[in-house]
Amino acid sequence: MTTIEHVRNGAGPRAGRKRPDSRPMLCFVYSPTSGPSRRAEGFLAQVLQRRQNHRAFVLQRVNSVERPDLAEKLGASTVPALVVVEGRRVRARLEGLSGCKEIERFLEPWLAPQDLEAADDPQDAVGGPLELPLPTGPQESFARLAMGLPPALSFDRWRSIGERICGVADASTWWLADWAAFGEHCYGERYREAVAITGLGYQTLRNYAWVARRFEVSRRRDSLSFAHHAEVAALPPAEQDEWLDRAEANQWSRNDLRARLRATEPSDEESRLERLRLEVSHARAERWRNAAESGGLELPEWIICVADSASAS
Repeated sequence: MTTIEHVRNGAGPRAGRKRPDSRPMLCFVYSPTSGPSRRAEGFLAQVLQRRQNHRAFVLQRVNSVERPDLAEKLGASTVPALVVVEGRRVRARLEGLSGCKEIERFLEPWLAPQDLEAADDPQDAVGGPLELPLPTGPQESFARLAMGLPPALSFDRWRSIGERICGVADASTWWLADWAAFGEHCYGERYREAVAITGLGYQTLRNYAWVARRFEVSRRRDSLSFAHHAEVAALPPAEQDEWLDRAEANQWSRNDLRARLRATEPSDEESRLERLRLEVSHARAERWRNAAESGGLELPEWIICVADSASAS
């Protein structure tokens, strides 16, 4: 059953520090073991990716298992749920999400009128329907090891086929990344046994998985390639979004984005490295590793982020 509630008063989550902008916060309350939560995240991703809808909100994912106190404060009695928080007050709440159209109707007060279109087809849940380059004309053939095209193929048709192939190639990288991330999380060392079937190196797949963990589905940009996302994956989420926004707006290639990122790198004096060594108990190291993994970071990167945050406060 779906419940929609627009609220005049109520307490929203307290922020540990000031948010970088004044956009309303859209809280997605979920359970990592809930099938409906996973489906709802796909629907939400589709809505937020349409026509830059993601720009309207600061998205916050709330794990109801790890943070039941926050889920309760948001008034989410069931999962999945969406809660809009504005000015530290809960403005609207939606429970029992069932499709894209329902989510768009719920978010309508914060979306531009021209953005209010969606499909409820589950195939549209992430980045729209995927059109494979299937033969539609005479003498066109597509097989695993070859493609056959007729001599009289028009330029427009030839270009259309190329665009579809590029779309499938980029989508397959995201699929491999999510597949690898799932295997690392669920199967541990057994994950290595399956790596050989991909024909890719173990470290390559680990890199794919790391990028996938750094970008939840709702933050992935349909108009940008996996490689664009990989270029900014090491940055904090707010900076990731800023650079991806600029890449979308200016239609930068991956190389364009890389060049502009390098132009902002610190000077030689700032970039000199110093090696530090820490000795801690095994139990503490395990707690740190678990915290880093939950944030989608490797342990050294997590330690650096925590230290930078503490020194800047």
